[in-house]
Amino acid sequence: MVLASVQDKPSVVAAENMWADLAAQITGPDMTVTSVLSRPVSDPHLYEPGPAEGRMVSDATLVIANGAGYDAWMERLARTRSPAAFPVLRVQDVADWHEGDNVHLWYNISAVEAFIKAFVVACQKADPSHASAYAVRGQRLQAAVDQVKNVIATARSEVSGQPVAATEQVFTPLADRMGLRMKRQGFQLAVMNDVEPAPSEVAMFEDDIRRHRINLLIYNSQVNRPSVERLVAMAKQEGVPVLAVSETMPQGLHWQQWVSDTVEQAAGLLGVKK
Repeated sequence: MVLASVQDKPSVVAAENMWADLAAQITGPDMTVTSVLSRPVSDPHLYEPGPAEGRMVSDATLVIANGAGYDAWMERLARTRSPAAFPVLRVQDVADWHEGDNVHLWYNISAVEAFIKAFVVACQKADPSHASAYAVRGQRLQAAVDQVKNVIATARSEVSGQPVAATEQVFTPLADRMGLRMKRQGFQLAVMNDVEPAPSEVAMFEDDIRRHRINLLIYNSQVNRPSVERLVAMAKQEGVPVLAVSETMPQGLHWQQWVSDTVEQAAGLLGVKK
């Protein structure tokens, strides 16, 4: 996914398209921005880059990775870069992230704000002649993030404390910010570690659905797993609202619209009327 394509300009390559979108809103016309992963049907955890992606990363002026073990393949590609190249900007390094924390940093508003600040500085170092333009666009993007925070705060005032469950930890940073009470986290941890959840975890999850102890089930639409598919089918049968989320941003959206829409969808399923 190429967000801008003009020759003889500094180039940015991001591992995922949500970071590429945020980057492109800061670079504007002054750099080209490309993302390696851009299709929601792809499972980022299973991605295997090829020689073309290796050349793209090697030749880029700036490289962006989520980090936190999420896209280790990008960091492997970046090892081919010249020692004189700008270091990879890993979001985990600029965010308040620690080992064991949630790795889906694009849903972590504080991590996104930290990325914006760090990336503006990286652009100014790589292309000093447009330093003021990067600063202005960074401020504009921060204002958009502030609007997203307002959307979340409005939702929180209506849904805080409601019990929900998720099959993975993808949505958890937003759920926490909305004040939702996340249940069945043992199931999530098993899926995150790529193992089938224990039968006891599955049984408790199913019991929560049958007894309507959760008001919303959230699942990752990019990952197919029999245990998850059974839970989604059961929730639909029992009349428990279901929200599909993705790890890759749908094409045609900016990050701020994607996250705001996701929050509003969750709030609507939890009973908030527009």
